[in-house]
This record gives sequence, structure tokens and C-alpha cells, in this order.
Amino acid sequence: MSGRLMGSEKCAVCDGNLSAELLVHSQPDRFEQYVGISSKDYVRRWLECENCGTATNIHQTENLEKLRNIASNYYEIDFSNSTIAEKYNKIMALPDDESDNADRVNRIQRLLERFKHITNAPRKVLDIGAGTGVFLSKFLKEEEKTSRDWLALGVEPDPKAVQHLRGLGFFKVDEKIYDEAYEGNNYDLITLNKVVEHLENPNELIASAGRGLCKDTGILYVEVPDVLTIGRRSDTDNIVGALHNYLYSTQGLEISFKRAGMETLGVFRIVEPSGKLSVAGFAVWPEFIDRWAAWT
Repeated sequence: MSGRLMGSEKCAVCDGNLSAELLVHSQPDRFEQYVGISSKDYVRRWLECENCGTATNIHQTENLEKLRNIASNYYEIDFSNSTIAEKYNKIMALPDDESDNADRVNRIQRLLERFKHITNAPRKVLDIGAGTGVFLSKFLKEEEKTSRDWLALGVEPDPKAVQHLRGLGFFKVDEKIYDEAYEGNNYDLITLNKVVEHLENPNELIASAGRGLCKDTGILYVEVPDVLTIGRRSDTDNIVGALHNYLYSTQGLEISFKRAGMETLGVFRIVEPSGKLSVAGFAVWPEFIDRWAAWT
């Protein structure tokens, strides 16, 4: 193999050995083509961790270097035939039974309702990697129907996306890559929707996001693509594309929570309305469990 992600043969989630070859790509995808990666002698592999079952995307070293700077113009590539606003409006108009985001909001709301007696008012929500803003917009619209009041912030590094997000006028937007500056800000809800898999060090992001929560009221929600996608969707699907570093197992996400020092409220698989397969989970600090146990 001519190169490995991060130059390591170990799983970044659990430090297990990468062994079984789950999928081999012999042609670059559209993101790789955009940065000038040639099909000549091209190979990219998904290897499974023998310990936690998470799959790691293994690149040739020279190709990985070219991909590392793509974040600043991601939407220029992804929405080359439409605008971010058009994509936003199309998704927001979907019926709830066809919307991944409506499904996502619903499961978060169910958990918030369960623990409604131990949260703050007004509450603070941070969406890391806000993207097109569909999730946070949908969440705030649905929460208007409840007695909960939210102060909302979206963090997004892409300037085109930020311009769009600010134009929505529903929430505050920070144009930056998430960093430790948000730690200790006592959020009641922090969401990472299809973000963690883009990072080379996923556990670091999950742990940092956890530190941004209020210890006794905060809930972390993480959603990532499922390793079971391999063999069940096309090999040219974006989910197994070059920009995803990992496809998670349920065990892998639970390990990430544990390594952050957090307690898992639940980790589960989802077949989304769009047909995507995802792994998602909720995590809290031990202080949250202590407070809930005392309240009940």
C-alpha cells in the first residue's frame, strides 16, 4: 500500500488494528478529480478495524495531501449545478416522512422532552458544521411549538455557506472551524451531524464538543455514516467517497464517547428516509446522570 490515512495502521477510534479490506476504489471521485488526482495508478481502500468494526478510508499519501485543503471550497464543488439556497429550500420543503432532518429533530426532541425538568431556560444549542442550515432551522421551527426557548449558534467554516446561513436570520453564525474556544460555554445541546467522519482525529472533536456542554444539563448528539453502507449503496456514493475518513460501527461511536469521559445514553443504527444508513448517539457527563437520578 502506497499510503495510509495519517500514516498509521491503527484505528483512530479505538487504536485497534486495521485488517479486513471492505472496499477498493480504482477511480477517483469528483472531489479527487477537482484537486487534480489522476486515475493513473490510483487506489483507495476501506479497511475494517478488527476491534471496533469502524472502517477507515486509506489514501495514497500524495492524494491525501491534495485533499486536505478542500474544506474552503467544498460547496463550490458539491453544489456546482445549484445554489446552497436552492438545496436548502428543496430539503426544507420535503414532507416529514421523507426528510432525514425531520427524523433527526424528532429523535432529539423526544430526548429533550424526557429530561425537560433538568434543563436550563433559556437553553443554548450549538450546531458544529452547520452546513446549509437545514437541521438547525428545522429544529428551531419545531421547538417554537414547545415551551422551550433557545439561543442558537451555528459554526461553519465555508464562506459561501456562512453567507447563506446569515441570510436565513434564524440563528447566530460563526465563520470558523470549530475549536476549543467553545469549551466551557455551558451549552445544553451540541450537535455534530455528519461532521465527525470528515476529521482525521474524530475522538478529539467529540471530546472537545463534550467539554462545551453544561455538565449537569448538557446533551451531545453525534450522527455519522454507518459502516454497513459498504455493499448496500453504490461504490460511487458520496458516503464512501474521498472526503469521509471513517464509516462508524455502533461500538466505535460508543468508544469515542467513553474516551471523552462521557456516559452514553444510547447509540443506535438508523435507516433514514433517504435510504442512508447512519449511526447516532447521545452522550452526557456523569453529573447529568447524578442530577437526573436525584430528581427522580
